[in-house]
Amino acid sequence: MENKHDTKFQKHVSDGSVVLYGVPKVHYGAFGGCTPLPIAMKAAANYMGMELDYAEAIAFCGAAFRLTWNETCWDGGNVGDTFAFDDPTKVLRMALESLGCEYNCIGRDEATRKSDFIDFIKSKIDKGIPVMARGVIGPPEMGIIAGYRNKVDTLLGWNVFQEYQDVAKNVRFDDSGYYITSHWWENPDTNMLMAYGEVTGQRFSVKTIVQNAIEVMTPRRHGDYAKGGYAYDAWKKAILNESEFAENMITPLLVERLMCHGDATDCLMDGRYHAGAFFKKLAEKEPGQPLYGQLASQFDAVAKIVHKMFEAIGGWERGETQMKEFAKPEVRGQLGELIDECKVADEKALALLVKLEAAL
Repeated sequence: MENKHDTKFQKHVSDGSVVLYGVPKVHYGAFGGCTPLPIAMKAAANYMGMELDYAEAIAFCGAAFRLTWNETCWDGGNVGDTFAFDDPTKVLRMALESLGCEYNCIGRDEATRKSDFIDFIKSKIDKGIPVMARGVIGPPEMGIIAGYRNKVDTLLGWNVFQEYQDVAKNVRFDDSGYYITSHWWENPDTNMLMAYGEVTGQRFSVKTIVQNAIEVMTPRRHGDYAKGGYAYDAWKKAILNESEFAENMITPLLVERLMCHGDATDCLMDGRYHAGAFFKKLAEKEPGQPLYGQLASQFDAVAKIVHKMFEAIGGWERGETQMKEFAKPEVRGQLGELIDECKVADEKALALLVKLEAAL
């Protein structure tokens, strides 16, 4: 699929350099979301001239319905979108195939050469196709490569960590706002590239999206990870384990625990709120199917309970106020009750999804 919108977006080409200007910015909070994969999906798709809103993107790839908790440790990776399905590549395939596009992806292992990544990047950018990339700057979260210079030694684009000085020390900035970095391959977290390929079919049907949602939300364990309803139980057990919250515990440990808790709340707020928006839009288009409206309301109910969790610790931030409140056993007891409420609300949503699948 070539970008057919060069009259709208500037494609700057010079010796050993191609830069696609006009790709929407990828950052936490972009389009009202905080999950990098669907943010990057929307940015790349919109640049390509494909209509896609954030609620569709996060529902299409399945990330809207995820909740994962590592039962063996306080794992800062719990919130990762690759945990949505048990196959870590499925969320990536769904991100592309849900729009009817071929799955174009290259991963990094010991046998992968820098030239393999360079060839992939060049082949797409030269056709006017932005590349979605994990890593480049900082941790392996999804961002956008929008261009290259110096025969792909230097990359330009958007990254959610491009302004975090602790991981972006060697980053410069283009007048467009794009990052500029020549240290992308040296970052071991630069571990995957993907891009929209040729349109080979139709967008996913509602039934396929619902089937994926059921798969993601079904309670199960995969390795060390509890998922769906089991993740709620593991999350609650972790924050109510008083042996993990000594009265005078060192700050880094408390920060670690608050971050894991906060990531779970953000995952739910972002996912379930936009799942509600997705089904609300369907309800408006097809008022004859009452389950759409019921699902919208049920997912909204989960998001409202999460909002109560924010209130319980003094906000959604991870600051001193939240740490002090989170350290209190009575506050974590309140959070445990709210986690149970979320679990019940999610179970009702899952039951409605199963009912909808049978009706489609």
